[in-house]
Amino acid sequence: MDAIKVNNVRELLVRKPFYELTPSGYMKHSVVSDVVPDYYDGAMPDDTMYRRIKTQADFLREYYPSAHRIMDEKEYPDIWKLNPENNRWYCQKIQRTAFAFQQLIHTKHLLHLTGNDVQFELADGDDYENEKKVEENQKTLDVFKKGWLMHDMEIRFFEAVSAYLKVAECAIVGFFDEKKKFCTRTLSYDRGDILYPHVDSLTGDLLCFARKYYDYDDDGNEKTEYVEAWDNRKFYRFKKAVKSGKVKEVMTKIARIFGIDDYTLIEEKDHGFQFVPVAYARNDNGPCWFMVQKNIEDYEEAFSYLCENNKAYAFPILTLTGDGEDISITGDDMTGSAKTIMITDTNGKAEFLNGTDASDAFATQLNKSYDLIYELSFTVKPPELKSGDLPGVAIKLLYSPALEVAMNDAQELQPFLDKILRICQFGIGTEENCVATMSGLPINAWISPYVHSNKTEQITNIATAVQNGFLSKQTASERCPDFPKTAEYERIMREKKEEDQQDLLMDMQRADNETENAIEEERATARINKQQGGNDINTGGGRKAGRPNRSGKKWDENNNNDVDDKNNWKHYNQTH
Repeated sequence: MDAIKVNNVRELLVRKPFYELTPSGYMKHSVVSDVVPDYYDGAMPDDTMYRRIKTQADFLREYYPSAHRIMDEKEYPDIWKLNPENNRWYCQKIQRTAFAFQQLIHTKHLLHLTGNDVQFELADGDDYENEKKVEENQKTLDVFKKGWLMHDMEIRFFEAVSAYLKVAECAIVGFFDEKKKFCTRTLSYDRGDILYPHVDSLTGDLLCFARKYYDYDDDGNEKTEYVEAWDNRKFYRFKKAVKSGKVKEVMTKIARIFGIDDYTLIEEKDHGFQFVPVAYARNDNGPCWFMVQKNIEDYEEAFSYLCENNKAYAFPILTLTGDGEDISITGDDMTGSAKTIMITDTNGKAEFLNGTDASDAFATQLNKSYDLIYELSFTVKPPELKSGDLPGVAIKLLYSPALEVAMNDAQELQPFLDKILRICQFGIGTEENCVATMSGLPINAWISPYVHSNKTEQITNIATAVQNGFLSKQTASERCPDFPKTAEYERIMREKKEEDQQDLLMDMQRADNETENAIEEERATARINKQQGGNDINTGGGRKAGRPNRSGKKWDENNNNDVDDKNNWKHYNQTH
């Protein structure tokens, strides 16, 4: 980047353009012979492909209906007519109708790619020989998942994929703010950024990355061009010199002649990463509707012509037959419409002349074009359900085209997701003071395309798989729809552990109670057995004299009192 800091900003601001192929040169290459044999070993003829440059501004014009080609008066001019009465020309505005097919396709494709959260799992999750390491990695993964959500990475991924489908290009850059907090930002053309990636021709890795944008100067008076660049160590910000008038023209010419630029380095610092902290994705084909753009333009043109046809032939023409002297018409002087027609001629008549109705032909063309736009863009029109829910298999078959293109896009975006994962692992690891552990964590991340499903049936299938041993409870917890996924299995296990501990305490308390009851029963049994042996717990045999007797009770030789007769000896002596 040293060379760039000095005078190579112009070389940094170079990028591959978007383009579309033209039919020029189709089947125009040389012909070897009328019949080419299978053993022909001649050289392949040269064939040149002609391309038409398309800018990302063109993509945005296609996205917004107000900027469609049909709305251009130069492409579809108004009709000028000459008034023979005053010999003056007047303009007749034609009907122009544009439709937001591009926005509809973009929204549906975006939904299928981002409707589900990004999925994460450990690549070594099946290493049963080292359960301790797996448990530690699982805890680290939980920390990463929490950091992913806390840093709004799902929103960043949504913004990036939306730009990727809209302007065919996107980027996510990671950085640390003044408080050393990890942050990310989405860069794209629709957000005011022009991206300049520079990659290694062999590996495809980013060597450096630049972004050009416009902002007001420090005084807030004049819009100024800025360039930001990242390499594997540092971040740079350049500012273009603000000039006007003849000075600007002269300086621009001098810069072009001598190969220098008029950018000034205004900031240089370490970005805190050990690599280029940028994840970049590009679709050379263009936006997600590139395959049906011509179909959409044809549909808008046909619909506009249909509107013009309706305006021309919507109202029938009144014809009158008969002698002019026998016909009288009275009407509204303001509007010129006929109110009363009187025909005295017996052979006279009045009738409407209907023009050629082309609505059926237009309807056939429009309906077919409408279906082709959906079919060729892999977009599904929602069906009209008469009653009940569709089974899961029927839903997947119905949305098969959308699911297929989503699976294809997911594979193309996988390298982009891997780079985002690397940036987040380093950034979150820095915040948690575990850069080495977090960066070395074998995380597998992938996009799970969303498709409308019968959730009741899905949950039932998951529960059946768990009961039959085909699926673990942890995986079932992660795949269960409409339920939180972050550390949910750990929460379940913690609650289960708390319930087991509570049950254990109850069992211990119950055992203690049973032990106390058994001891009490043994004591009672011992008292009864002792009493049956001629002794009572109240006996004082063999004891010395104690406190005086103040109860008024008298005891006999058998130690029975004459009041309570507790052991029934008095009754026994009286009866025997």
